[in-house]
Amino acid sequence: MATLADAPHRQDSSAFPSSPSTLPAASPVAIAARNMRFVFLAALACAFVVTHIPRLAVGTSDSPIDKLIHASTYGVLAALLLLARWWRPVWPALAVLAAWAALDEITQAIPGLGRSADLDDWLADVTGMVIAAAFFVAAAPVGTGAARLLCQRRRIAGDTLLCKFTAWFHLATVGVLGFAAGAPLGVLLDSFFVRKGPQPWQYGLIGGVLGAGIGMHALWEYGVRSRLRRLGETRPCIACGSAMEPQAESCPVCSRARAQTDWAPVAPLQGSEELVACLMPILLSLAGIVVVSASAIVLITVLRLRSEWVMRGDTWYRMLPPDARVLGDIALVALFGAWGLRRCRVRIARSVDRCGERCLGCGYDLHATTPEVHAGTCHECGGGFVRVH
Repeated sequence: MATLADAPHRQDSSAFPSSPSTLPAASPVAIAARNMRFVFLAALACAFVVTHIPRLAVGTSDSPIDKLIHASTYGVLAALLLLARWWRPVWPALAVLAAWAALDEITQAIPGLGRSADLDDWLADVTGMVIAAAFFVAAAPVGTGAARLLCQRRRIAGDTLLCKFTAWFHLATVGVLGFAAGAPLGVLLDSFFVRKGPQPWQYGLIGGVLGAGIGMHALWEYGVRSRLRRLGETRPCIACGSAMEPQAESCPVCSRARAQTDWAPVAPLQGSEELVACLMPILLSLAGIVVVSASAIVLITVLRLRSEWVMRGDTWYRMLPPDARVLGDIALVALFGAWGLRRCRVRIARSVDRCGERCLGCGYDLHATTPEVHAGTCHECGGGFVRVH
């Protein structure tokens, strides 16, 4: 009988299927995608119902938050749609959701609702989608070898969590508790610092949403890391997440052959190297925000009295509601932040992909290790390494 060490080494492309639709319906990855699609459709239906409540007014002329709520809502919907993995490319999904947002706005003009279609609201929706898509792309798998393998392990860990009802229940519970903790904080900040909002619940809503998001993200990170430790022991299929017998050479569900590197341990990258890799992208992101903002101010100040188009643009911008201008500032910071995050991950991935040449834990030179070995341990510190070709 063949052993794990004798299993054929597969190319990177075979380890990472393009879509859950290519996998059997009973696989954990396909089940997780179906669950996420159900959540997306439920959230989409709830958003459509809320936007068609007759004569619903959010915010006031003194404290408008309508555009921020539009961007937040469609940002969440865009994130759920992208995680549902109906489309592999990002932009087709955004185009479909933008068309739905336009339909949502048009139907609000139905007589009797007391609402109206607003192009500014649709632009706020699209802005939220673009921000969500930017961070989705920034968090996409990176690297070509070990780094991409680690990303796939993390994805499998997340999918096996999303297959379970208890995981959704825990996320919902923490979201509710985070909202309950963040809402009073938002009201307190409004009372002590803003002191002009006639409806404190608006700031409570913002604080609650932030509290729910932070709590759910913290729980998700804890759950994924715990699941990764367990999967390192059980070693399921790296492609579909299905359980495999220790002596099995291929997955019983998707038939992918087991590779020696699938769940082989990899020494963690030293924190100092991560800091060095991230330092330059962070500085460039901050510099980009400052340069773009300062350049826009200088150009508008210099050309406003000399160019009719610039004067019209500046006048139009000043006539925008305060929440629309704030949303523009948030979008600028978010896009540069997403670019910086992507560059940080790419630079870290380059170091991780070289783990078969140099130990990530101690820096020991691994070139002398037999080339046929695809997974092994460092002779100096005992840290694991893989070679994915």
